[in-house]
Amino acid sequence: MLKKSLSLLAGALMLATITSCNKYKKTESGLEYKIVKDSTGEDYPELGGFVAFWFEVRNDKDSIIDSQFGDSRPAAAPITEIKHKPSFEEGLMLLTEGDSAEFLLNADSLYINSYGAPRPSFLKEGSTVKIIVKVVKVYSKHFVDSARAVQAKQMAEFEAMQAEIYKKDSTIIQEYLKKHKLKGESTIGGAYVVKLKKNDATDLFIASGENVEAKYVGKLLTDGTEFDKSGDNYFPFTVGVQQVIPGWDQAFQKLKHGEKALLLIPSRLAYGDRGAGGKIPPNTPLLFEVEVK
Repeated sequence: MLKKSLSLLAGALMLATITSCNKYKKTESGLEYKIVKDSTGEDYPELGGFVAFWFEVRNDKDSIIDSQFGDSRPAAAPITEIKHKPSFEEGLMLLTEGDSAEFLLNADSLYINSYGAPRPSFLKEGSTVKIIVKVVKVYSKHFVDSARAVQAKQMAEFEAMQAEIYKKDSTIIQEYLKKHKLKGESTIGGAYVVKLKKNDATDLFIASGENVEAKYVGKLLTDGTEFDKSGDNYFPFTVGVQQVIPGWDQAFQKLKHGEKALLLIPSRLAYGDRGAGGKIPPNTPLLFEVEVK
């Protein structure tokens, strides 16, 4: 009899434990949440920090609306001041690295406050949405600030290098024009168009989105080495839709059909620091002689 009583007591305690674990708690604002897994993580998210996490969204029928668990990378969110409560962002602040949790939220307020969009029509007005979250990593404000400082330094160095290349290319182009006593018209990006044959019969310039055909010879502006040519064939392309290098997209809008011209293209509007095909070194300005059909 005693053994049976102890067995019943143990079962009751186990049931009570399971029931307790399945209950949702509430924050002061009314956010219903349940910690599914409480890890050994110590650092909670802080303002200015960052959180990486997996998530899944379910409707009040427990059907999956959206799941990110199968993606190759977790979602990430900066930790900013919480403007609306109860909210998903409020729930994130309760978790440490490795924690898993469930949040119950009103569908209308979730989409308006967290997503900045109206509730989707497939969700009932006033219905409850469950969000399942697993925190992958909590990044401190110090870590984020340090990473941004490194990024800012790298960007400043890159911009300084680009400015130097810009200056060098501009000098090469101006020296070429001066040496050959040419006058060119500059595009907005710094390419130059020198008309060799004009078409005064029309006022219509080639427009962005227009299909054209052109013969061309391409050379390195630095030493005149030829790297490409169309021969007797006309090369077809659409202007202004990135089918060709940016320098061409800009320069051809300075031309009319039937015209010939020299195009002096700075490297940033050509192949930049990549170069091309082993024939065009990195950061090399180019010269094209073109004839538009």
